[in-house]
Amino acid sequence: MQNVGPQGGGAPGPQGPGQFGSQGPGPTGQAPSGPPGYPPPGYFQGGYPPGGMPPGYPPQMRPPGPFMPPYPPARRRLGWGWGTLLVLLFILLGGSMLLNLVVLAGGGAGGVQSTIAQGDAHQQIAVIPLEGLIDESLANKFDRFLTRAQNDKNVKAVVILIDTPGGSVTASDEAYKRIKKFKGEKNVPVVVAMRSLATSGGYYAACGADHIVAERTTLTGNIGVLLPRFNLTKLMDKLGVEEDTIVSTGAIYKNAGSMFKPDNERDIAYFQTIADSAFTQFKLVVSNGRKGKLKGTIDEIANGKAYTAQEALDNGLIDDIDDTGYLDAAIKYATSKAGLTGPMVVKYQDPPVTLFDLMAGSQSRFGRAPSANGININLDASLLDRVSSPRLMYLYRVPQSKE
Repeated sequence: MQNVGPQGGGAPGPQGPGQFGSQGPGPTGQAPSGPPGYPPPGYFQGGYPPGGMPPGYPPQMRPPGPFMPPYPPARRRLGWGWGTLLVLLFILLGGSMLLNLVVLAGGGAGGVQSTIAQGDAHQQIAVIPLEGLIDESLANKFDRFLTRAQNDKNVKAVVILIDTPGGSVTASDEAYKRIKKFKGEKNVPVVVAMRSLATSGGYYAACGADHIVAERTTLTGNIGVLLPRFNLTKLMDKLGVEEDTIVSTGAIYKNAGSMFKPDNERDIAYFQTIADSAFTQFKLVVSNGRKGKLKGTIDEIANGKAYTAQEALDNGLIDDIDDTGYLDAAIKYATSKAGLTGPMVVKYQDPPVTLFDLMAGSQSRFGRAPSANGININLDASLLDRVSSPRLMYLYRVPQSKE
């Protein structure tokens, strides 16, 4: 076996044992030239020994071989850029935790407040938002905010800021009843200020207030009930899938509305009764909340139509249109009704979850809804959790212009 070593002396060739410091092939085991005494005669006989090179052999001259693997590559040290990034990350995380502790200590369960207009701190008008899809979570938050305003002796009036397409029947009714309860226990003026949408369940809740103001671009009304249902029977037939749900004897309506079986007249009539019952309740709330103000019969007005601000005013669904600016008309009415002079206006809100939420800024409340035939359909995500029990909704289907 022969080997070719590198030019120069002091180490065998990289391919295994061979001459030590020569420039060409040499017989295996021949004592090569090199530093005095290295290697000893016969050292390379039969290859490198398991123990490696003799003690004191210069590391820089240690050759690779079958018994002596090459040195591992040196670890790369992180540059100053990575170190700076890690320091900043720890600072942000620590600041976020500290900020949350501060705002939670100051706001408690009722959230925190920001000042919209400076004034007398003993004469406060609390602006409480009802924004987004009205579901159990939003109804609970709304209840917390009203509870805080109710317990604050400095709050002399409340403005409810509504911007919602509606939501579930139960959550909308809870928001409405919470307003009525607040009025009965706190006995201060409650004014609704509508923004872009105060439709369906949003208008249902608004009927609990003393006075309703809309912006001139507001859509409101949309008095009606939806019971979204989807039927996949034809698709299942093509796929060869059948539903074999077992229903207890006598419970003929237990699986009514299943999307995996054909519709029948009995089930349709059953769900129609449920929707009509909720619709009757909706019309009763509007009639009581707008008693003496409606310009026509409730059956004429409650046709599912979303009204513009001017149409809503003409029909008596609202009391005023704000042409001056954001919240101005609602705050002006609340100030006058409560007999205040120079009140402080504050807005309730949940504390930010992290420091990154503050840095992110405001985002769209609704996002981009799924589209079908040019119509954006806002649905509660939990509608499909149980297909056998469709959820009743006071919800507005938002038209979308085709691009």
